Amino acid sequence: MNKTRRLLVALGALISASPALASDALPQFTIAYFNGSCPEGWDNASLGDANGRFLVPTMQGGGVGSFAGKVLASQQEPTHEHRKASGSITTSSKQFILIGGCCNNSLASAGTHAMTGSAQAASDNLPYIQYNVCMKLTPPVTTAEVPAGLSTFYMLPTCPRGWNTVNAAAGRYIVGLHTTGIPGATYGGKPLAPGETRVHSHSMDGTMNLAAHKIAGASGCCAKNYAGSGDVNFTGKTEVDGTSAYDSVAQAPYYTGTFCRKE
Repeated sequence: MNKTRRLLVALGALISASPALASDALPQFTIAYFNGSCPEGWDNASLGDANGRFLVPTMQGGGVGSFAGKVLASQQEPTHEHRKASGSITTSSKQFILIGGCCNNSLASAGTHAMTGSAQAASDNLPYIQYNVCMKLTPPVTTAEVPAGLSTFYMLPTCPRGWNTVNAAAGRYIVGLHTTGIPGATYGGKPLAPGETRVHSHSMDGTMNLAAHKIAGASGCCAKNYAGSGDVNFTGKTEVDGTSAYDSVAQAPYYTGTFCRKE
């Protein structure tokens, strides 16, 4: 039994156990948010994997009801971290008049040196608001109408009659329109692929100060290739090895549904 068939069987069982009728014109299997409990004819139990996740329009080639990312607890602050960072630092070079042997030690050699480290977990400062996500279990009331242009999620792979799939939104998080925004405009990277948890890296650059270390000697030739003190620049990047669920673009867990617009 394939995934869609199993989903239909589960929905059928749920509907049989929920005789209350919804008094609205939205199609059966519509998914929407409510600021409180689900109304009569709507239910949350079949959408357990959507709780604590953002709803995202199903990706091209993806399945309805798929999900990725760690569930957010109530009012949890999303975070992410980078477990590995690497780069290089290049020092200046100094030379001295010295005699090899004891005890001109504790010196560093000049040149380019590798550096490694890790980044601590930090907040994504991802703004969000919590609402109850519910699915309609009963057929629409034929005497009521749905406004043209209304867009919402649907639990089946195809939109119901009189609705069209919004393909431009597939695989993208939906954000409320800014007062100066353009409706339907897309931003950011390419849409999510089915099952994808997107990762990213950071470029690093900055300055380090190498403290001076005094030795007995005179500046000159030809004991050379010693690192000089002072400010030196470094470059590098963070790396993602796929071992941490927190190495995500914004640790924004998602649940997919068909996104439909009323004709």
